[in-house]
Amino acid sequence: MRTERSLELVKLHCFVEATRDSGYKSAAFALAELIDNALEAEAQRVNIELVADQVGSQVDSISVTDDGIGMSPETLELALQFGGSTRFGSRKGPGRFGMGLPNSSLSQARRVDVASWRQRDVIWATHLDLDEILRGGSTHIPRPRKSTLEPRSTSGTVVRLSKCDRFRFSTILRAEAELRRDLGRIFRSAILSGKSIAINGRRIDAIDPLFMRGEKSNGARATEYGPPLIYSIRLPRSNKSSRVAVIFAKLPLKVWHVLSNEEKERLGISKGAGVSILRAGREIDTGWYFMGSKRKENYDDWWRCEVRFVPELDELFGVTHTKQSIRPTEELERVLTPDIERIARELNSSVRKQYAAIRADHCKSVSFAQANNRDHLLEPPPALLDHLPRGKSKEDLGKVRASLGGVQYFIETREATSEEFYEVVFSGVQVRIILNELHPFYERVYRKLLLIKPTLRERPILENLKALLAAAARAELSSDEPSHREIIHKFRLTWSNALAAFLS
Repeated sequence: MRTERSLELVKLHCFVEATRDSGYKSAAFALAELIDNALEAEAQRVNIELVADQVGSQVDSISVTDDGIGMSPETLELALQFGGSTRFGSRKGPGRFGMGLPNSSLSQARRVDVASWRQRDVIWATHLDLDEILRGGSTHIPRPRKSTLEPRSTSGTVVRLSKCDRFRFSTILRAEAELRRDLGRIFRSAILSGKSIAINGRRIDAIDPLFMRGEKSNGARATEYGPPLIYSIRLPRSNKSSRVAVIFAKLPLKVWHVLSNEEKERLGISKGAGVSILRAGREIDTGWYFMGSKRKENYDDWWRCEVRFVPELDELFGVTHTKQSIRPTEELERVLTPDIERIARELNSSVRKQYAAIRADHCKSVSFAQANNRDHLLEPPPALLDHLPRGKSKEDLGKVRASLGGVQYFIETREATSEEFYEVVFSGVQVRIILNELHPFYERVYRKLLLIKPTLRERPILENLKALLAAAARAELSSDEPSHREIIHKFRLTWSNALAAFLS
């Protein structure tokens, strides 16, 4: 008679080896799990320390330190257990599955050490070591022991990854640059709310793909397109509901269209079309979601969409334990897609019209073509001389600028809050003259000239006016002394006020 014997539910060494291939999109998404834990533990400051190997180029170890509330020895053991969590199944914060710390850590390294404290003089520590597990020498989480670590905060946690065999960057500088870019975007909401996330002691800046928050790019921000869309979504298997918020932003095409392709790509304008998905304030995915039959075009680079929801709706959004992608259900698609697709088409059409107007105005601007061709005959602006390679003369710069056709002039319009009729922005060899649509001269004179058909004799008046503005802008570049620039600014403001008064 055969004796039946039961098998282990999980073959430990195979499971741990397999879970390393959970498929994190990047090192940033793996480290984001550790930052989630820190922020949920009420941390105000998180510092990621990248330590190079002996050669000094590649990353050998990574430490993530926070000043949160810390963990007891019992909680510390649970934190390293796969599926172990005091918050398992919770829908009140980013943590839910109890997989984040061990799963993300071993996806990048073969060993993870964790130390935590609730008061400076009592620090508990334990670890997971993949090689110990594979040798069969470790089947349980080692009991936490007291550590000699000297913490800087009254409470907190430090997670140290070592033997980083899957943290693949050619240099430590490349690693830091990519982590700053990705984590600045993933945790933009937390950073903008006052949380500090740093790499090697230097704070990460928030990166908003909607361009509405944080620092201005080239003196401008995107504007919100219409009011937010708010949806009340019924929770699965419940009578309760939760909210989904959808926000659209329209990028300042008039201001940014003159940027070079390289600059647009660096800022994230080009190749950035799509929807940013925020779960509990943290970006978990971005892509062409809820667009129905609308296909993506280059014009769609000039608007953005953001969808915000809370963990209560994880099933409908199809959130997995790695928290880095969504797979929305058909039910959710039916609710969100009609409005999002409709507004996406509206924005696409609006961008097309703006581009057509810009191209038409540029083609008609004969005076600017003359200014562009003849600018090299003038004394080079001091700002250009600052970029002249060492050992080169003004004559050399003049030859280079002559071959390029001189400084390039562009004219744009926008509603400005200042009282000036125009402002001048100088970048590289480009001079942008930005007219204030709210100034009386724009409404009463300039705008009316724009409406005159090119075949009429009055059209040259507009071209001469543009030449006048180009000359005024060029004169402003004659000095880069701060005191002189201040005088020019005051003159332009006084002149604009007087012009407004005379037209009133």
